Amino acid sequence: MDVAIERAVGNLDRLWSYRAGPEGPEDWIGHRVEVPLGHGTATGLVIRQRAMPDDLAADPKIRPVLAVLDQEPTLTPQLTELAVWMSERYLAFIGQTVRAMVPPGVRRGVRGTEVRPSRWQAGEVAPGLRAVRQRALWEWLRQHGPSTREEMLAAVSASPTVFAALRRQGMVVPVSEEQALPRTPPVELNAEQLSAVQRLSGGAGVWLLEGVTGSGKTEVYLERIEEMVAEGKQALVLVPEIALTPQTVARFRARFDSGVEVWHSGLSQGQRADTWRRVRRGSTPVVVGVRSAVFLPFPRLGLIVLDEEHETTYKQDEHPRYHAREVAEERARREGAQCILGSATPAVDSAWRARNGQIGWIRLAQRAMQRPLPHVTVVDMRAELHNGNREMFSGALMAAVTQTLAAGRQTILFLNRRGYATYIFCRDCGAPLSCPNCAVTLTYHQETGRLRCHYCFYETVPPRHCPTCQSSRIRYFGAGTERVVEAVARLWPEARVLRADRDTLTGRESHERMWRAFSRREADILVGTQMIAKGMDWPMVTLVGILAADVSLNFPDFRSGERTFQLLVQASGRAGRGQTPGEVVIQTYNPEHYAIARAVEADYQGFYDEELGYRETAGYPPFRNLWLLEVRSRDEDQARRMAQETADLVRSQVDDSVAVLGPAPAPIAKVRELFRFHILLKSAVRSPQLDRLGVALKGRAGVRVTIDPYFML
Repeated sequence: MDVAIERAVGNLDRLWSYRAGPEGPEDWIGHRVEVPLGHGTATGLVIRQRAMPDDLAADPKIRPVLAVLDQEPTLTPQLTELAVWMSERYLAFIGQTVRAMVPPGVRRGVRGTEVRPSRWQAGEVAPGLRAVRQRALWEWLRQHGPSTREEMLAAVSASPTVFAALRRQGMVVPVSEEQALPRTPPVELNAEQLSAVQRLSGGAGVWLLEGVTGSGKTEVYLERIEEMVAEGKQALVLVPEIALTPQTVARFRARFDSGVEVWHSGLSQGQRADTWRRVRRGSTPVVVGVRSAVFLPFPRLGLIVLDEEHETTYKQDEHPRYHAREVAEERARREGAQCILGSATPAVDSAWRARNGQIGWIRLAQRAMQRPLPHVTVVDMRAELHNGNREMFSGALMAAVTQTLAAGRQTILFLNRRGYATYIFCRDCGAPLSCPNCAVTLTYHQETGRLRCHYCFYETVPPRHCPTCQSSRIRYFGAGTERVVEAVARLWPEARVLRADRDTLTGRESHERMWRAFSRREADILVGTQMIAKGMDWPMVTLVGILAADVSLNFPDFRSGERTFQLLVQASGRAGRGQTPGEVVIQTYNPEHYAIARAVEADYQGFYDEELGYRETAGYPPFRNLWLLEVRSRDEDQARRMAQETADLVRSQVDDSVAVLGPAPAPIAKVRELFRFHILLKSAVRSPQLDRLGVALKGRAGVRVTIDPYFML
C-alpha cells in the first residue's frame, strides 16, 4: 500500500510502500497508520491500496504497517487522491496537504465536551421578584427573545452573578439553535430564480451564478440544497468570512428541519473533531463553513456552494497555498457533485471562463421582490477640500446621515482601514514612525493608547519625541475606523454606534453578537472594514457611506482595480434591501477611474470589458499564468544573493515562453524581521518545463512559491 508520511520534510515527500499488517481493515484507504521509518516510527495516511508483486512482497525493505490509529477511515478515497493532486498543483509536500485536510483534534483523537448553551430565553417569573438587576435582565430577555449571556448582561449592565441567580430559579432557560429560529417556508421565487433552479437541476458541473446584490442568490442555493437533501445527498456551503457564518447559518437552520452544522476557526478543537466525525458518518446533511471546510469527509457529497466566490480569503497564504474555489471545483469533478460559484462581482478569471463556455453561466439581473438598486452619489473630495471642508465626511454624506437618523433607519459607514491614525511622522525631519520588524508604518490605536504593526503585531507606546531628530512636533495623520467612530460621536451625539473590525471582533462569538445587535437595531450606525461590506443583509439599512474609495486602488497589485470595484459594489449592495429604497454616498479623490465609475452604475460587464483589456495588454490572468517566488532571509545581503541565485536557476530551466521578472525587493521589503525579494514568472500554459522547475524549487531553502498568487505585497 502507498502511505503519505505526515511530515513536511523534503526527503519524505513521496508515497512510501508498506505491507498490510496482520490485523487491519479490509479497505485501508484513508486510514491513519503508524509505520516504521528509519530507526523510528511515523504517522502516515494510506493513499492507495494495491496488490504487491511477489518480488516486492518478499523484499525485506518493504516493512509492514505497525498499527491502525483509527477505527474508521479519516479521509474518503476521493480526498486521499485530492491530497496527491494538491501537492502537485501547489508545489506542496504531500505531508502538508494531508495535514491541511485533517484537523489537529482529529489527529489527536480529541472528543468534544458538552457544549454550554449559546442561547437563553425567559422562563417563568418567580413570585415576588424584587431584585432590580434580575428583574431588568428578565424583562429585557422576555422582550428581545433568545440571546447569548454576553448580550443580555451587556444590555442591562449586569454581572454574571445576576444571570446565575436567575438560572438557579429557572427564570432563564437554555434554548437550542433550532428553537431560537422560527421555521421559514420557501419564498416564492421570481422568474429569474425559477429559471436558475431549473437549469441547475440538470446535474453535476461547475456553474457561475452571477446576480446583482439582493437578487436572491441565497434562495437559489436553498432550493438546490433542498433538492439534494431530498435525494439523500449532502451539501457544503462555503462563506469567505467568519462574520458571514452566523447570518448564513441562521437562514439555513430556519429553512431546514434537519441539522445544519457550522465549521470555522472559532470552534474548539473538540467541536471541530466532533463535527468532522458526524460529517464522515453521513449524519450531517448540510454544513456552512469557511475555507478549510472544503476538506470535510462527506461520503455522499452532492453540492458545493461558494458564496461570494470572488473573495481573496478563499486563497490560503501559507503552505499548502491552495485556492478553495479551485479545490472545490476539482473535488466536485472527482465526486460527481455540482459546484455553484455565486457572486454579484465575480472574479475576472471566473467571469472569463463562464463567458467562454468553460463553466456554466446563469445571470440574475434584477433584485428580488422588484426592489430597486440603491441610488449612488459620488463626491469628489478634492472639491470638498477646495471649498474648505476639512471633515472626513462630505457635506452630502453628513446630510444623508442626519436624514437617515431622523427617519429611524440605519446607516453603515465603510472604511477599509482600522485604528485611529494610519501613520505618524515628525513634522520637522519628516521621518515616519515605523515598525522595527517590518517595512511599514505603525498604526495608532486610541482605545489602547498604543502603536501597533498589523503585520507582526509589534506594539509600543507613542514617543514624546521623534526617535530620529528628537523634535516634539509629532503629528497623527490618516483615519481608521476608531477615528470615524470618534467623529460620529461628535457630529451625531444622539446616535448609537457599533464598530466592526478585526480589533473589535476577536472572540468566538463576537461576530454573531455584532450581527445580532445590529439586526435588533441596538445601534443606529455601524462603522466597519471590509468584513461588513459583503453578504450581510440588514433590511433597515438605507444608507451606506464609503469614506475612502481609493484605498485599495493604491495597492501595487494588478488586481487593485478589480478589488476596488468589488468592494464598492458589495458595500453599496448593503443599502435598500428592505422595503425602503437605499442610498449610497461614495467619497473619492479619483472619480474618473473606471473601477469607481463602473461601480457607481453597478455595471459589472462594463468593468469586466475594461479590466480584461488591461489584463490582456499587460499579460496577466486569465491570459497568462503567474508564479510568485519570494526569497526571505534575516540578512538583507543574503536575501538579495539568494534571490539572484534563484532567478539564475529559473532562467536556466525555462525558455522564452516563460517571462522571468526580477528579482526585486517586495513592495513591503521587510516583514517580521525577514527581508523579502520577489521573482515573478508569466507563462501562457503550465508546460512540462514549469513542472520540472517546480521539482527544482520545491523545498528550496528560503524560497516560497505561490501558484496563481492573490497577494502580491
